[in-house]
Order: sequence, then C-alpha cells, then structure tokens
Amino acid sequence: MRRTLTSVIVALTLGLASSAGPASAAPAPAVAGTYSDSSGHHWTTAPRASNGPAGTTVVIDPSRASQAYTGMGFSLDETSVSNLWKLAPAERNRAIRLLADPASGAGFDRFRLTIGSPDLIEHLPFWSYDELPAGVTSDFGLKYFSIKRDIDLKIVATVKAIQRVNPDATFFASAWSAPAWMKTNNRFTGEVALVPGSDTAHYQVGKLRDDCIDVFARYYVEYLRAYAAQGIHIDTLTLLNEPGMDVVYPAMDISWEQQQKLALAVRRSVAAAGLDTGLYVHDFNFWDWRDPNSTETKNYHRIFNDPRVRRAADGIAFHPYWGDPAVMRDARREFKMPVHMTETSDLSPATVSSYFRLDASSYILWAQTTDQDGGTLHWTDKRDNDVDWDEVGRTTKWPDRMVKVNTETKTFTVRDELYQLGQFARYLTPRHVRVASSAPAAGVSNVVFRDGNQFVAVLGNSNSTATPVRLTLAGRSFTVTVPAGAWATYRWRASVPAASGPLSFAAVPPVTADQWSTVTIPLHTNRPASFYGADLPGDVTIDGSTLTVRPTTPGVREFTVTATDGVRSKDVTVRLTVNPAGAPAGAVVEAEAYTAQHGWTEGGANFIESTASASGGRNVGWTAPGNWLSYRVNLATAGTYDLELRVANGSGAAAPDAIRFGDAVVSVPDTGGWAAYRSVHVPVTLPAGDQLVTVLCQTGGFNLDYLRLTL
Repeated sequence: MRRTLTSVIVALTLGLASSAGPASAAPAPAVAGTYSDSSGHHWTTAPRASNGPAGTTVVIDPSRASQAYTGMGFSLDETSVSNLWKLAPAERNRAIRLLADPASGAGFDRFRLTIGSPDLIEHLPFWSYDELPAGVTSDFGLKYFSIKRDIDLKIVATVKAIQRVNPDATFFASAWSAPAWMKTNNRFTGEVALVPGSDTAHYQVGKLRDDCIDVFARYYVEYLRAYAAQGIHIDTLTLLNEPGMDVVYPAMDISWEQQQKLALAVRRSVAAAGLDTGLYVHDFNFWDWRDPNSTETKNYHRIFNDPRVRRAADGIAFHPYWGDPAVMRDARREFKMPVHMTETSDLSPATVSSYFRLDASSYILWAQTTDQDGGTLHWTDKRDNDVDWDEVGRTTKWPDRMVKVNTETKTFTVRDELYQLGQFARYLTPRHVRVASSAPAAGVSNVVFRDGNQFVAVLGNSNSTATPVRLTLAGRSFTVTVPAGAWATYRWRASVPAASGPLSFAAVPPVTADQWSTVTIPLHTNRPASFYGADLPGDVTIDGSTLTVRPTTPGVREFTVTATDGVRSKDVTVRLTVNPAGAPAGAVVEAEAYTAQHGWTEGGANFIESTASASGGRNVGWTAPGNWLSYRVNLATAGTYDLELRVANGSGAAAPDAIRFGDAVVSVPDTGGWAAYRSVHVPVTLPAGDQLVTVLCQTGGFNLDYLRLTL
C-alpha cells in the first residue's frame, strides 16, 4: 500500500563511503520504478536500473531539504460532482477508485471543497449557506445556516466515496463570497462597475461589510462543524477565493486591510470552537501577491505587515493564471511558511514538476469532470450585471477535462495525463520532503523527495527516444532508462554518510562569451563532490566538474552553481556577460531572446510567460494583430530555409495565416492547450549574412516558444 513504501521497495541500502567522491561504479541498488505515457502504458514497470552510460545526470543533494509534500488532487465543485453522479453506480465507483485509490489508481489525496456556490456550477441558482427568508434582512446568529444543498447535490456523498477508497485523503475549502446580507451590495453574485476614467477596466462592487467580518468568520466555523457532523474533517480554510475579481459570478472584494482583520477573526473563531483547522491566505494569482512592475496588482503580501496575521496563517495559496510562478519560492523563503497551488487547470506533469521545484507543497486541479459536450456550466467572462444565466449555461462548454462522462452510455474516459500525474500522487505521502536536485537538462525534468532513507525521483522525458539518466546521490550513482515521452517514478533506499570535514568551493571568475559560442569552465573543490545548478539557464550545463555555456541570449546575468558531497553543500555565483551575435542556421532561437519588439509592454506580467513545457521554461504570450518580434540571425548561405515555429494554441480553433515571416505565411493549428506546444514548418527564402528577421503577428491567440531556421 502507498503509505508503507517498504512493501514496494526491496530493502537494500547503498554502501556509501564516509567521504563522498565521484559517482562510483558500485552495483546498482534495488530500484522500484514505473512509468506512464500517452501510448497506453499506465504505471508500467520501468526498465531495470544499471551502471550503464547515461545521456544526462541528475545530481541529488539531500543536504538541502525544502518543502514537505501535502498532496495532489482536484476540486469537488458542483459541476464535477454532478457529472460523476450521471455515471452508472459501478462506473462511478470505478471512476473514484481510478482517481483516488493509492494502490490501483492515481492516488489523488487532496481535494478542494467550495463553501457555498463557486463560479462553476451546473444547477442554478447560486447559493450560500445562509439564505434568508422573505422579510429577514440579516442573521448574525446564523439561525438559517444549512449545508442541505451540498447534501442534496451529492457533494457530501462524493467526499465519503473518496474516503472509502483513500482513508488518508484530506480536504480543504474555499468560499467565493459571503452570503448576500453580509455584503455592501446585498448580492451573493458579483457586481462590476467601470473604473472611473476607463471604458475597459472594471472593479468588484460587492465588498464585505466591516461589521460582518466576525460573523463571516463564524460562518466558516459553522461550515466546519456541519461537515464534521457528516464525518468529514476539513483541515484548512482559504481566506477567500480570488478576492476582488471583477466578475459577475459569485465573488467579493476584501481589501488587504480587511483580510488582516478576517484572518485574525477566523483564527479566533476556530480556536474558540476547539478546532484545529488551518488557514491559507491569498488564494489568488501570482501577480496579485507581489509585483512591483504592475500598476493594477493588489499586492496582497501586505497582509503580513501585521505580525499577528503571519502567526495566524499556515500557508499562502496561489493560482497560476497571471504572473510568474517563481513568486511561490520567493514567498516561502520570505515568510517561512508553505505555499500551495490551490487551483489550476493545467494537467501537464511538467508544470507539476516545475511547481514542486518552486516550493509548492500541493497541486490542486479545478473542475476536471464534464460531459461529452463540455457542459453544462454557469461560468462567464462577461462583465454584465444582468447576464442571462440560462444562456450562459446553454453556451458555455469546457471540453476535454481530465474526466469525460458520457451521459448517454453512463460511462467515462480519462486523459492520459491522469496516469502521468499519478506518477507523483500515488508514490508521495505527507512524510516526503523535497530535496535539491539539478536543473532539467537534455529534455529530462526531475523532482526528488525523501522520507528518511527512502528516496523518490520523478523524471519526465520529453525526448522522442528513450533516454538513459544517471542519478547521483552522495558519491554513488545508478542509471535508469526513461522511455520516450514518459513520466517515470523511481524509489530506492540510500544512507547518507556522516560529515567528515569542511567543503570549500573555489570561486569562478567572471565569464565573457559571444552569443552562440561555447565556453567551458572547470569547477574545483577541496574534496570530491558533485556539481549541479538547481536553476540553471537553459544554455548552461554541467557535466561532471565542467561547466559549459552555450549562450543564446545576450546581456549580463548571474546564476548559482552548487557543490555537494551529500552531507554539505557550497554555492558559487557565476557572472556571465554575453556579447550579441546572430544565430547560425540550425540554432534554436528562444522567443524571449528578441532583439526588438512592438505591441507588448516591457515588464508586463503576461508578456514573457513562465511555462514548464516551453523550451527554456519561457514563451511569448498574449499575441495580438500587429505585434512583432525581431531576431538576429547570421546565415552562411542564401537559400530556401525550413522555418520551424514552436507554437501553442488553446483557443479551440486554428488561427489561419496567423504569422508572417519574410515571404512565408504560417497558420497556427489548435494544439489543444496554451502550454501544448507543436512545431509548424514552412519554407522561407532568406539572403546570406548577419541580418534581422521578424515574426509579425497577423492575428493573435497563440503562444510562441521558439523559432529555428534549417537549410
């Protein structure tokens, strides 16, 4: 079973020397491995570990522990629950077991509940837990509080079904709004108005009344008690889902000053009720936590200006729809508390791996069960206070979520990503703590966790061929082969040696290189060690004790290289100056490495996006007609080149004639997601020499990862 890893790992301890040296050729340890891909392999036994050669190396550094794992899962929103209950009973049980069972299924173990109605429901009307009868204007005693709607809509029954197949599952909950009578506009759904002086920007009219902060906190406690009476423990509340969103579905604005008061009120009310429920603050986008470049951000980190609020909080919750995910790591380090991804629609295991590497303790998907048509949903992006909700339900569709229910056959299908995400969820427990490891390289991603002397490494291979990968830990290593396009999990035991003397790492002098050249730098320590960089740029690699720079972007930057013997570690900072030069034929030119651009705001939160599935981890987004990007290339000969553009389009429809590049016009296909990149190829005629080339957006609605010219 999942909670006792010793039952699935052969009890063999690596015989590590007291002083770690270069990776040795000792016999490979007993490694339990499975992999999942998109060709029907679901938690299939992986090829055996060996001491063979490898195409890339993952250095594991147990001397640097990071965040504890909390869980992975999805929301039990009303739409998802409703669709699960359209299945025949046996099929519903099979679906829940496939999703949540840690032995036979994906092992999802953390779920988000909604306190009252969220923005996504199948059945109108939207609801709170304290709806007032006619003639009653307030209910400070919460006399009318009831979760009956949750019971009637089978939300409670779904939680219990999950508990039966996974008793270790945990649950947290979020409200989208306080009941209408607690708000300044007496309306449970959102209400928007134009920002004064603007004809495009809106703000949320409905605010939490100052005199209702305490009763709203008690409303949360009533919810906790009501669910406890059903045998369901809610271990954490979030302060409010996406406070201040300018939308007309259920939403509410609470200023950062009100958030301070509400956090303290929730903590008081929970304690007074004798409950142990925790509290996550924020529950909003990366951008809204802290972004000095933004003129609109709410900068909600200010709630921690009050040290009492910092003591009241147990974590910071994030959503990924706006901003740079690196803010998670920054927030954890600054405020010394866990960070969580509490809502995302991104099914990519590459994103999961990258977010764990950015210190996220959990990863929770939003609204992942719809029917074969992708509806019915009552969600809208319209800023219309009088929107026709029946029309919204008739026309809003979210197809191709993780689970698709066929309402005619009463059966279901799932996306391949469910099995790939299971490579994380079914093998990790809250006992696991992430340890540092080297940056993704050669098409292989990695994240590593530890529970005592048991290690779990999740590797992703984006290459089209199987890739041998050497795992190095405290001077010993072994090689595993990750099948093409697969995500694989490897589990083994290793004892880490005791400290045996100080470790010092010689400084690296400043490095100057021409763009597209190759520079190698030797690395030196006073004793045998392994070298790695946890956040290396994509054009920097480490092979043994050699640092190799093949710079693709001009300018000055710094990055960190770490030496470790498994017990201790030391950092050096490398300063790199890259002189600009044209890219030769065959070079991958990252979209963000432009020479000039038009149409975007430099420093804008959604111009250069952080995307784990993109080459180099970044892409150019928010394309629009008339925008352009220029790049410098240096071609040895004139001729007709193959232009490869790596693009993603999640709009649901192709974008014909979207890009002009010289004499070529490129259409962008529907790739199935904004992070689902695909290469398109067209011929283009170009002269020889050092020159600027331009990517012109004739339409918008696509993301650009890179371009490459090949003769």
